[in-house]
Amino acid sequence: MQVEVCSRYPEVRLYLNGKQIGQQAVNADTEFKAVFNVNYEQGELVAAGIENGTEKERTTLRTAGAPASITLTPDRKTMHSDGQDLIFVTVEIKDKAGNTVPNADSKLTFSVSGAATMAAAGSADLKDTTPYNAATQKAWKGRAMVVLKNNRKSGTIKPKATSPGLPQATLTVKAGK
Repeated sequence: MQVEVCSRYPEVRLYLNGKQIGQQAVNADTEFKAVFNVNYEQGELVAAGIENGTEKERTTLRTAGAPASITLTPDRKTMHSDGQDLIFVTVEIKDKAGNTVPNADSKLTFSVSGAATMAAAGSADLKDTTPYNAATQKAWKGRAMVVLKNNRKSGTIKPKATSPGLPQATLTVKAGK
């Protein structure tokens, strides 16, 4: 398979499971991209940015296992109680090691209690025709999003996500003046 690495560094070094695969120069002629041919192996792929012969930065990609959990990550932990404020919650399907499972298309059901309602939910799947106000959505590439809208009340907000075969995920955020 081909692995493309975009980099701002003049050279890129690629490792697969700790073994160096190769090193390539990157510049405007290569469109700041290094392309490596790699035999697929499960594990860890690491791209290192090289400058003056020294590794300056690393980015790691790990093989994901089977879906094991749902995580909810809000863009912030508090919202105003004005009835207009929104919190965007990223929903991810993770494996036991905490890696996002990129091929997970799990059916997710959302509910919200407390000082907010669900304004919308969905994924980035352009082919999905599920309405944004539906409480049940499918993850796409292991991810989805739910948007919480304040209901003009102060207090705690508890969004919940469930999916068959996975433990439910909950979160607590606050609404106040």
